[in-house]
Amino acid sequence: MHIPLAFATAMAHHRSLLSPACTPKNSHNCAMTQECTDGQFVSMLNAYRGSGGLARDKELISSSRRRCGFDAGTLASWIAEREVIGFLWQSRTWLPLFQFNLLDMTRAPALGEVLAELIPVYDAWELANWFSQPNPWLADCVPAEALESDPFAVLQAARVCRFIANA
Repeated sequence: MHIPLAFATAMAHHRSLLSPACTPKNSHNCAMTQECTDGQFVSMLNAYRGSGGLARDKELISSSRRRCGFDAGTLASWIAEREVIGFLWQSRTWLPLFQFNLLDMTRAPALGEVLAELIPVYDAWELANWFSQPNPWLADCVPAEALESDPFAVLQAARVCRFIANA
């Protein structure tokens, strides 16, 4: 998908026309009450149902250690280096499962390129939200669900959203 620069520039100046998929939903804009954060988490939990759901880091490690020897250090490193999406809720780290092949705990092949586009403009919550919501640049498909079948389109959508967020 090639987006002409003039069109992307015009869209960046008219953010009100944009889908929320490209506009950072910075959780800091919300009054940071527990109720607000709880509502955000429930929305995220529901949004990820179609792509495998969410899991706490400890649950993911426990089930993977038995199956393939995956360890906590590797997951912690991936989260710290932002090689996977992990966000905090109630002092626990949650991860969207679409990122992993749960048989051997390898990461989705195209995930790294997409994250490289989005990490400079989105925090952990925003990243998780971006992957879980219908995206207009993907014909309203959810990036987490489209990543495996059309990784190039998801990468292009991420590039457009990064451009818009930087404008």
